[in-house]
Amino acid sequence: MIFILGASVQAQTQDRTDIQKKQKRLPKSIEFPDLFKQDMSKKELDELKREREARLRERFSQIDALEGVVDPDNYIVGPGDVFSFNVWGGIELQLPVTVSAGGKLSIPSIGDIDVAGESLSSVREKVISRASEAYANSRVTITLERLRFFRVHVVGEVRYPGTFIAQAVDRVSGLIQEAGGVTEWAWTGKIEIRHVDGRRDFFDLDRFNQSGDLRENIYVTGGDIIVVPQIPLDGGLVRVEGDLELSGIYPIFNNEKILDFLTRIRALSRKMEITKIMVLRSAEGAQKFFPFSERGRNGSDFIIKKGDRIVLPSQYVYVKGAVQRPGAYPYAMNLKAIDYAGMAGGDFRSGNVKSIKVYHVRTGESQKGPDVVVEPGDVVHLNPSLWQRLSVYITIIPTITSLILAAKAAGFFGK
Repeated sequence: MIFILGASVQAQTQDRTDIQKKQKRLPKSIEFPDLFKQDMSKKELDELKREREARLRERFSQIDALEGVVDPDNYIVGPGDVFSFNVWGGIELQLPVTVSAGGKLSIPSIGDIDVAGESLSSVREKVISRASEAYANSRVTITLERLRFFRVHVVGEVRYPGTFIAQAVDRVSGLIQEAGGVTEWAWTGKIEIRHVDGRRDFFDLDRFNQSGDLRENIYVTGGDIIVVPQIPLDGGLVRVEGDLELSGIYPIFNNEKILDFLTRIRALSRKMEITKIMVLRSAEGAQKFFPFSERGRNGSDFIIKKGDRIVLPSQYVYVKGAVQRPGAYPYAMNLKAIDYAGMAGGDFRSGNVKSIKVYHVRTGESQKGPDVVVEPGDVVHLNPSLWQRLSVYITIIPTITSLILAAKAAGFFGK
């Protein structure tokens, strides 16, 4: 019995070893989060792209992840598509046929059929019509088995312009995402798709992100050039402040409304209090505007201008001073200064609680006291206690004394 159990354990160990060897031989899967790491260098990205291209070639014999059933009226056939030609009846035949580089299907007893550039439904009708003569007493079908791969070029205002491997079921937005997404200077409302036959299509990425209408997000074809243009700079630049992720300088269009601008840079969210969005305009005597809260305004008619500073309500509160963990903390409604100081590990000994100060970003004013209600973007500062300040001086006194004694011994002071 002991021998049998030992043999069983050895067999299981051998099975695990075989599985590990097979896994090592399999192509490594490349995940999109790895592809879009912010700290990835261009060399590393190119290496990942080459690995992904090799992986796509090896997937010819595997099932692809599709959105749904391939639409025969919209799918355009091209070189590399693999079909299954089937004959049922007196003659039984099942034959894989591939569209050649010249765009032809070569089928026994039928010959060459031009299919490149035609829809899948048109190819089916053409093949069945030609086959009915050669296989008069049989039923003929032709099905698309494997989708072809081709190259698409993505250029312009994307993080990593270049050439990418795609399929006829891939859409424009997917290729832009694979190129690292658009930059802050991208004019996403008029992305151009140039086809090899001279046709041109245009795609509004912002509108698609809002509506989710796939009919606007067209399929790519072999040799397409996706051009993400730059925003015309005749409108000038504005600065966005307050939000850590969105802060920066942005180009604007002429007469662009603030609502359109905030939608374009994806600054609006359910958590944002839009009534607290502020525009500072120094060109007109340092004027201050609240486009979404002023009487008679809803933001839809407020036009931003060159040089404006758009201050967004932050979703964080910043704590500094005599705390163990200074930094940004998520805003929560109705919390007080002492609550945020406690989160940051504030030292409340020796009565320094009363010295907490809150700097209100929205009004530019400051308040003192632990019970001050904190708003988004505010800065909470905990002053060190008298004992903490004295302890600093006490710790440096021995060092200063040692320096004086050393200087005296070296003769820097007179006898």
